[in-house]
This record gives sequence, structure tokens and C-alpha cells, in this order.
Amino acid sequence: MKTSLVLILLSFLAAPVMRAEDIPQALIVEAPAEWEVKYKSKKNLQFYTVTRRDGDKHLLMFSKWPVEGNIKQIPDLVKQLAENFLARASKNKDIKLKSEEYEIEKIEGDDLSGSFVLFSQEDGSTSVLFMIGDKKGIWNGQFTGSSERWTEALTILKNLKVKG
Repeated sequence: MKTSLVLILLSFLAAPVMRAEDIPQALIVEAPAEWEVKYKSKKNLQFYTVTRRDGDKHLLMFSKWPVEGNIKQIPDLVKQLAENFLARASKNKDIKLKSEEYEIEKIEGDDLSGSFVLFSQEDGSTSVLFMIGDKKGIWNGQFTGSSERWTEALTILKNLKVKG
């Protein structure tokens, strides 16, 4: 019942966003030559994917948070993301976490700052959930891949620039 209510409320909040006009790319994403950046916009939704050009399975993706928010909310929102991830992971036999313990860490960029939480899996992969923002809005996303590639992805996030 609670889940249904949340989904209904989110649909009302997202409806005005879905009706809005397409908007131009809001961020400048600088990535090393080994990474490819793709941007998609549909109505007012903005979505970035950053993948390795060599075809490996590392994936960084982020999108504009559809609900207005304040960057001061980010640590609490990331904690909620982490708890939701743990609840889903416990029910998914394909996800085997090394530990359910986590720490919320900071992302300090020139234009955007925020927080992330990292989960290590038994197969050696890493799952990261993050939110970054400025006074104008919040972006949320995730990374899946190795911890070495997360270091590269984190650098990409720290170097994001807001257009205009």
C-alpha cells in the first residue's frame, strides 16, 4: 500500500516535467579519450551515459532529478537510495554483496558537489549510487564496474560543468 501511494505521488510530481518542452544539454561532460559520453533528452528529462570505448561493461549514468530539491538534502537522499538498494539486493539472487555496511562519502567538484555510496560485490564489481547538485538542481545516477574504473568515473563527476 505504501509503495503504491509513493508511486502515485511520484507520477503526479513527474507529470509536469513530462509535459515540458525539450531543453538543451545542461552539463559539459569532460571525459578521457577512453570514455564516450552520450546525451539524450526527452521532454524535460535529461540523461547522460558514459561508457568505455573499449567495449568493457563499465557504465556511468546520471540524469536530472525530476523533483526540485536542495543540495543540503543530498546526504539524506543518498542514504535512502542506499537503503532501497540493500532491500532490492537482498531479494535478488544475482547480487551478492561483500557487506551490507556502507559509508556516505562526499563528491567535491568545481560546479557540482554531492555524495555517493559504494557497494562491493563478491564477483569483484562495484555498484555506486550518487547525487550531485548546485543551487539550481540535483542530478542522480549510478556507476557499475570495477573500483579502478570508479576512480576514473569519480573524476569525470568532479569535473562536470554547468552550461551557462
